Amino acid sequence: MIINIYGLTIAVKCDHDNLLEELTRPFKFFLSEESGFSIEIAVEQKDPPYNSFPGIKASFSTPRNIIYQFKGEKIIDYFGNGLVIHNKAESKYHIYGCDVNFLTEAFYLLIISLVGQFCDKQGYLRVHALALSFNDTAILLPLPPGSGKSTMAMAMLEVNGFKLISDDEPIVKNDGSILPFPTRIGTLDKKKIQNIPEKFVYKIDRMEFGLKHFIDYDYWGDKIENRHLKKCIIFQSQRLLNGAPSIQKASKINILSSLVRDAVIGVGLYQGLEFIFQNSPWEIFTKVWVVTRRFTKALKLALSSETYRINLSRDIEKNVEILKEFVARFS
Repeated sequence: MIINIYGLTIAVKCDHDNLLEELTRPFKFFLSEESGFSIEIAVEQKDPPYNSFPGIKASFSTPRNIIYQFKGEKIIDYFGNGLVIHNKAESKYHIYGCDVNFLTEAFYLLIISLVGQFCDKQGYLRVHALALSFNDTAILLPLPPGSGKSTMAMAMLEVNGFKLISDDEPIVKNDGSILPFPTRIGTLDKKKIQNIPEKFVYKIDRMEFGLKHFIDYDYWGDKIENRHLKKCIIFQSQRLLNGAPSIQKASKINILSSLVRDAVIGVGLYQGLEFIFQNSPWEIFTKVWVVTRRFTKALKLALSSETYRINLSRDIEKNVEILKEFVARFS
């Protein structure tokens, strides 16, 4: 299968058709009929070939894995659960593991990491935000991790006129247009999706993050946005312990400070340190240009967008209602 994410073309190879379908399930939006590709990922459900390597010393480690270097290859060991081997010269990745949950999550994180690198090279900006559309307007709601972006997204999709751009990380192109990036939308609470037919629901035990239930975007049909939108509203969000939700005008400076957190630094965005660094984390000092470029794009986005602050209550229904009313009046 070929995945084409705005010019990042990835060939996915797997001997088992059912596993291949599960691996690519979050990326249905980007499946392509073309044959050319720039990166190859092969996935094998079998014991990792640990014994094929000599005694190599680790280069560095992350909370999720240990990274080794050997003869032009980067070897990423997920603490015995599986291996990802990266042949740098040939732009090939090989994922080994016996557990389907591991293979599925390792594959997903690899793709997201490759997208992050691709965006930085192209000058695109990823924003950790819920992104919706209404008519011809993109609506960005940067929310901290664990603040209910997916719950809000599912509630907003029940409102006429709203479509989903991404529930986690929309992409901003060089010309300022917001690109759809629907991958997977999920919840830890199965009760929230009990009315969704089982054929649209799947679950993954996500390494150290535990079990989570996901919904195929097919369930929402034409409620998934497929256009590139240039008109944009960005909200700076704030949680209320008590009280009713409200929306007020926000300054560009306040929105920029939010974007520094959610796009420039990328808090909440998966960065994939094991794939970003070729040798060691010390390479971060050579990547100052990446941060500079992200900041420039974030500034441009803030200046070109309508900017507001939304105070969110603990009541999702009230939050949905005030956002619906505001956007309807705005448009």
